[in-house]
Amino acid sequence: MTQQRQGRAQNVVHARVGSEAYESLQAWADRQGCSLTQALRILLADLRQRELEEGSATRLESISRSLVVIQEQQARQIARIEALVGILRSVENGQAEREAQILQAQAGSVGLSQLIYAHLLGIVESSPRATEIAASAKAKIQALRGEG
Repeated sequence: MTQQRQGRAQNVVHARVGSEAYESLQAWADRQGCSLTQALRILLADLRQRELEEGSATRLESISRSLVVIQEQQARQIARIEALVGILRSVENGQAEREAQILQAQAGSVGLSQLIYAHLLGIVESSPRATEIAASAKAKIQALRGEG
């Protein structure tokens, strides 16, 4: 009875896949030491596994492309950040130069003020109105300080 079923199964497979495919399947089943049904199951399981692997490969390729795009975006952002850092450094350097120029101008002004003060002091001390000028200057300084 088992041989009858096997014979019918063989006839069905032969009719469905054709004689060439049937012979290949039978030869493969014989090499594997299994029945035609088991051989078909093994082949179908292998086919499913390949389909899963192909699907995984497609997903991995998609993920890989996405990662490449992300890396390119990061590279562009890094370039922008580096450009901004360069701009900030040049602004800082410019500010430091301006501060140095301001300090130099202040030092020049203080030096000039000291020279003018010394000159005026010499003029006032030699003047007959020296006491009057000194009293007026003292009153003005007190007024500026709010000591009035």
